[in-house]
Formats: sequence, structure tokens, C-alpha cells
Amino acid sequence: MAEAHDDKSDAELNGRLDGLSRRAGRALLVERAWPPVVAGVGVAILFLAVSWLGVWLVAPRALRIGGVMLFALGLVFALWPLFRLRWPGARDIAARLDRDSGAAHRPATSLGDSLANGDDPATRALWAAHQARLRRAVEAVRVAPPAPGLAEHDPYALRFGVAMMAFAAAVVAGPELAGRLAAAFDWRDGAAPAAAAGSRIDAWIDPPPYAGRPPVVIDVASGAAQTLTAFEGSVLVVRGEPGVVETKVEGAIDPVEGEAKPAAQSGVKPPSERRWTIRGQGRATIWRGGSRAADVAFSVIAAGAPTIALTSEPESNLSGSMTLAYRIEERYGVTGARADFALPRDPTKPAPRSLAEPPQAGLETPNSANGAGEARSTLDLSEHPWAGARVTMTLGATSVSGKTGRSAPVEVTLPQRPFHNPLARALVEERRDLILDPDFAPRRVEAALTGLSVAPELFDTPAGVYLGLKQASNALDAAHTDADLLGVAQLLWTMALQIEDGDMTAAQRDLRAAEQALREALKRGASDDEIRKLTQALREAAQRFAAEMAMKAEKNGDQSAQDSNRQAQSLDKLMDRLEQAAREGAREQAEAMLDQMQSMFENMQSAENDQESAAERALQKQIDELGKLMRDQQALRDDTFRSDQRDEERRRKARPAPNPGAQAAPGDDGQAEAEEDDGASRSDKEASPGDQELAGRQKALGDRLAEMQRMLKSLGAKGEKGFDAAEGAMQEAEGDLQGGQGQGGEPTPRGSRSGKGAAVDAQGRAIEALREGAQGLQQQMNGSGQGGQGRYQARRMRPGEQQGEDPLGRGRRQGDIGRNEGPLRDMGSVAERARKVMDELRRRLADPNRSEDERDYLERLMKRD
Repeated sequence: MAEAHDDKSDAELNGRLDGLSRRAGRALLVERAWPPVVAGVGVAILFLAVSWLGVWLVAPRALRIGGVMLFALGLVFALWPLFRLRWPGARDIAARLDRDSGAAHRPATSLGDSLANGDDPATRALWAAHQARLRRAVEAVRVAPPAPGLAEHDPYALRFGVAMMAFAAAVVAGPELAGRLAAAFDWRDGAAPAAAAGSRIDAWIDPPPYAGRPPVVIDVASGAAQTLTAFEGSVLVVRGEPGVVETKVEGAIDPVEGEAKPAAQSGVKPPSERRWTIRGQGRATIWRGGSRAADVAFSVIAAGAPTIALTSEPESNLSGSMTLAYRIEERYGVTGARADFALPRDPTKPAPRSLAEPPQAGLETPNSANGAGEARSTLDLSEHPWAGARVTMTLGATSVSGKTGRSAPVEVTLPQRPFHNPLARALVEERRDLILDPDFAPRRVEAALTGLSVAPELFDTPAGVYLGLKQASNALDAAHTDADLLGVAQLLWTMALQIEDGDMTAAQRDLRAAEQALREALKRGASDDEIRKLTQALREAAQRFAAEMAMKAEKNGDQSAQDSNRQAQSLDKLMDRLEQAAREGAREQAEAMLDQMQSMFENMQSAENDQESAAERALQKQIDELGKLMRDQQALRDDTFRSDQRDEERRRKARPAPNPGAQAAPGDDGQAEAEEDDGASRSDKEASPGDQELAGRQKALGDRLAEMQRMLKSLGAKGEKGFDAAEGAMQEAEGDLQGGQGQGGEPTPRGSRSGKGAAVDAQGRAIEALREGAQGLQQQMNGSGQGGQGRYQARRMRPGEQQGEDPLGRGRRQGDIGRNEGPLRDMGSVAERARKVMDELRRRLADPNRSEDERDYLERLMKRD
């Protein structure tokens, strides 16, 4: 049993010892292989560091070959011990186990010893004890990890210096790591291939300004295919060494003219820079010394063209200008817009020829962040040779991307400056014919000029005009070139202006220039000082123009002093509101006031130039008289109502105070009533002079109405029932005001309303009837009266009168009603005007004699916010 136990112990010990031996052998193998592996890696890292530092880029071919060979030999030398590496021997393994055990008597090695003299029992016993101690020592052995001892092989730690140098070289090389490393193995003749492999390339995409995006850098290190998104109009920029870096483009990519190059540095060859504009889908391939550095496909986002279209029909103004309302749509922004004009063309005929270039006019862009939205522009082409011709108009808008969008062409007649002198109008027409048909019109124009100069003494043609006509006819006969014909056309235009209005054109031109300057300043957001100066300049130009118009009108007898004063007051108030709006930053409101002022002057000019007939002037005078008659009748009604209230107050004070403690005797009632009637009669008699004055005023108003009706009938206007009803109501009011008697002279019955109270009712009916008559008269003027076509199809506006006003000068549009009427026109602040209106509404609401409908209307006005 003891022997069996010993055999088992020996087997376990041998197995344990075999495992320890294998682990110790592997540790020894690692300790012997690690130093040459580190040395080989160090040589490779040193090679990378030298390559990344760009040594091979400047080294000649022999040095590149020699350097690579040297590093290869160094690598082989460093790794050579690995080729001689074998599994450690038993003695080396036992020595490693003895070292790891820490015991003093080499337990692993001693296990291989044998007993020399085994006959002595004491010796065997001692050997057995020795073997047992060795077994215990071996069982406690633990194999330590491999310890290569690199500090002994590399006492100066050069391995760490090589690693840091490689890291620094990699930072220096940047994206050219692979190119510089490849340059070491480029053994072709010359140094160019090596330099090409390591040359620097910078490539990026500059988005257009409208996109508002940062540049996009292109990867030129991997050479792999890539897809980038670019906005239409982006610029591809590639910068590299000339002759080494090449770029090939495909698709809608166009080179940019005038390539920019960076400034050359001293001693360094500057890189070249090329640019391409990306218009659409395409591809760009960048080559470095024959090898592909980048392959980029572009996915392009189209910018799109702006859209512009008219929102309403073009409006021809009275002064010869044209107002266009349009809308512009654009996603990124608009840089400008304009209107182009061309002569209508028949495709089956040759294109028409003109001596003058087609007119073009800039359009104002909407006052928004990107210039899109709705806008209005007033174009003054009245002096262009094409004015008055039928043309085709096309609106165009240009976006920040450079694309232009156009509207559908529309045919319009270019407005022309109105010429009221027949001779001036004829000269302008001949000038237009000469410009638009230079091949066939000269003969016709020459014949027309000859006819206009016939019998100057018969047609009162001034001598200067006659000489001008003869000069134009002679110049036209001698004209052989287009330049000669243009000179004749300019002469005709100059003569027409001089004949029509002499020096008036200069004042109008100054006014238009001042107005346009203020518009542009408001649009670009000029400073307050500049706005103030331009506003003052516009005020002065407007006053000069208005003064000249007033002087000419007064000379011709067309304008009264009242119209001139009203015109000057309206102009001053409009300019004050314009300056205040501009100063407060309400630029849009200021531009709207400029439009209103322009419309006012156009109406003034038209009113000045139009030649009214005597009947039209007389009719206009009667309309003015009707408005004044209505105002006087309303004032008389208010005075009658106040007088009636005063009489009622006097009668109330004249009554004796009742005595509560006294009993009335029989018959006292009749006596009191008689006394009361006597007091009332005395009060009426005391007020009788005032009543007679009211009755006289009412009779005078009735006479004025009768005279006005006779004048209207003499002018051909049809009789209006409203005027007849108003005349009857005035007669009834006059009878009520005379002595307190009712209609027909009968005394006012007991308990009924006083004569003045009945007069107030009759006067109210008279005012309503006058209004009905005024409406009927207006319908006759507009051609929509009861008889169908009226005699007067249109009415000339008075100077300073705004478009849309009725014959009485009141605004008919909802936003204009009451704005500039009556005493409110002379009031200053808005608060004062509001207070005056509320006071007047309260006074009229307190009148019990007003109709129920009128009282309801006044109450609604009082409750309105």
C-alpha cells in the first residue's frame, strides 16, 4: 500500500512538474522573442516617421532606393533572432522554475537527482525525507509572467523617442500620410513623381450668397467616390501645385473666367487655383500626379426663377404716367424688377423697325425682407417717342441667384402726355409716326407739315411756329439717315412742348424728381435728416408747381380764389402729414401719401388743361351752390331749434308757482289759463323780431332754390322731384315761422306743437329732399338718370379735389367719408376733432324734433367704439 501511494504521488508530482515546465517554456520563449520584435517595430516606426516628414519627397531616386534598402536591412537585422528562436531546453526550464520558486536548493533541478547508495536504510530514509521536501517546494512553485528586460536592451529608451517622432510627423503630414509613404517606393526617374504623390490639394464648394450656407470641404485623401449636395450657382474651387494637380469635370459645370491665384510667398512656388460654376448635375475628378485623389458627384438644388404678374389692369394717369400693380414671388430674394416694352409683331411679316430704342422702366420691389410680395410703381414714359402707341409689355424680376422670371406679355397703350393745343397734338402724332415707321412715314409727315404751315394768317399761326414748321419740313426733305430723322423728331417734340405750355414742363419735372428722390430714400431707409431735407425740397417744388398752375388758371378765368386757397391748404396739410409719417418711421404710410399727392397734382393739371364748355362751368357752379344751400338750410334748422328751446324756457319761467295750501275757486282755472296765455303771448311778441329774421332767412333760401332750379332747366338738366319737395317744405317752414301760425296762416291750435317746432320738422324734410335731388342730379351727370343717357357723361374735377368725391366735395369711398369735410377740415389734432364730433352728436341727439331714424343713427354713432 505504501508503494502504491508513492507511485500515485510520483505521478501527480510529474504531472504538476510537466505543466510548470510548459508554462516556464512559454515565458522563456516570449522573453527571448520580445526584444527583436520591439526592435523591428522600432525600425518600421522610424521609417514611417522619416516618410511622413517628407524626406522622400525631396530625396533623389538613389537615396530613396538606398534608404528603403537600409531600413529593410535594419528590419531584418532586428528580427534575425526570431529566425534562430527554439523551444527552451529542460535545463533552462528547470533553472526558470528554480528562479520562480524562490527556494535556496533548486527544487526543480534537484528532482532529477538519483540516490547513489541505496543499500543503507538510514540513507534511504534521509533521501525519502529530502524527496518529500522537494515535492512540497515544487507544489508551491508559481511561474512568473514573462520579463523581457527591455530596459537592459534599450537603456536610453530610444523606442519612446521614435514613437513620439512618428506621432509628430503624422501631424505634419495631415491628409498626405499615404502619399508621403508611397513616395518612398516610387523609384521612377526624377523627383517629380515623388513630389506629386505628396503634393497638397485644397478643394471645397462655395455656396452662392442667396443660400446662406458655409463652404463644403471635399475629401482628397481617400480617393473614394463621394456625392455632395450643392446649390445651383455654387463654385467648385480646387487649389494645388501646377502641373501636378489636375481636375476633370463632366456635366453642367462651367469654368469661371479670370481664375484667381493666391499671392506668391518668398521662395515658394505658389499653388494654382481653378474655379468652376455648378449649373446642374455633374461630376468632378481630381488627380494628383496621375493617381485619383477625389471623385465627387454633385446633386444640385435648383434655385428656380422668380415669378412676377400683374394684380390689376394698368392704370393710365392724367399726367401721362402709368401705374402698375404687381406681385413678385421668390424663395431666396429679389434684386430688381423692370418693365420691358416692344412693338406688336405679326409672325407672317418682317419685324417692325423703330428709330428709338424700346422703352424700359425700373419697377419698385416690395418693401419686405427678401423683396417679394405686392408692390406698385408709377412709370413716366410720357416723353418717350413711343408714347401713345400700342405696345406689348412684359414684366421681369431678377432673383439673387441671377435668374430672371417674366410675366405673360400684355398689350397696352403707352400713356402720353395730354396735349390740348391742336397744333401741338398734331406735331406729337407726326413725331410718333416718324419714329415707328421710318421707312414709309417721312413722306406722309412731310405732307402733314406742309399742310400745317398753309395760310398762317388765316389760322393765326405764330411766326415762330410757322418758321419751325418750315424748318422741320426742309430738314425732313434733306434727311438721308436715321440720325437725320431722329433730329427732325426731336425738333417736332420741342415745338410741341413750347406750343403747349411753355416753361411749365420744368416745374413739373422738378416736382417729379423731388418725389422720386423721396421715394428712393424711404425705400432704402435713409436717415431722418435726409428725409427731412428731401421732404422740404418736395414741399418747395410742389408749392412752385401749384403756384404756376394757379396763376395760369387765374389768367384763364378757370379758378376762383376759394379754390386756390383750398388747394393750398390741402397741399400744406398733406405735406405735414407726410413729414410726420416719415419722421415717425411709418414709411409705407408716407409712400401712400406720396401716391395721394401725385394723384392730386395730376387732377389739378387735368383740371387746368381741360377745356370746359360754358354749360359745364355753369352746371358746376350750380352744383357748388346746391352744396352751400344745403349747409345754409341745416344751419337755419339748428338756429330755429335753439330759438324754440329759448322760447320754451321763457314760457316756463313766466308761469306762476302753484300754492299747495290754497284751494282754487270756481272759475280760477279759466282765469289762470287766460293769464298763462297772455304771458305766452307777451313772450311770443317779445321774440317776434327774431322769428321774423328766421322767416326771412327761410324765404331767401327758398328763392335761391327756385333760382337754381330755373338755371338747371336752362342748362338742359331734367327736373328732380326732390327739389320740388324741398321747395314746398321750405314754404311750409316759412309759414310756421311767421307769427307762430301754421300752414295757410291758420293759428296754431291749443295743445299742438309751436310754430317753430313745426318749422324744424319742415326744414328737416327740406334737407332730405335736397339730398335726394342732389343724388338725382349726380345720376344725370353720370349718364344713369331716369331718362337713360344723361347729357353730361363726366364731370371735371376741381383743382385740389380728390378722385372719388361726389359733386358736393365729399368722399364717396368708405375710407374717405367725412375725412376732409366741413369744420373738421380746419381742426388740428385727432383728439380735438373727436371731441368736436362727440359734442355735435350729443347736441343733435338732444333735439326732440329730429326723426326717429335719425335719432337711432346718432345713438349708434355714440355707441360705436
